[in-house]
Amino acid sequence: MSESDYARRTRARTAINRLGGHADVAAVSFVPAAEGPTGRPVVELAIRGDAVPPAVLRELGRAELSIFHTHRSSGVLRVVAVAE
Repeated sequence: MSESDYARRTRARTAINRLGGHADVAAVSFVPAAEGPTGRPVVELAIRGDAVPPAVLRELGRAELSIFHTHRSSGVLRVVAVAE
């Protein structure tokens, strides 16, 4: 594993820790690079509401995560963010 892989994983896990307590986040999980759709660590979020709140966007940006995909499912907005 290269240092950049370690850094990506660390940033993703840090974002999960910070976003887990956010009021608009119903659930958050980590998907390892080997299991994700892009070959990089992924953070999956379930957001209450119709849009990603600015505070969540700031946290994703702070962790250098990019939104890869969003869709509505089971009454929540599902967000897949990839560690860059």
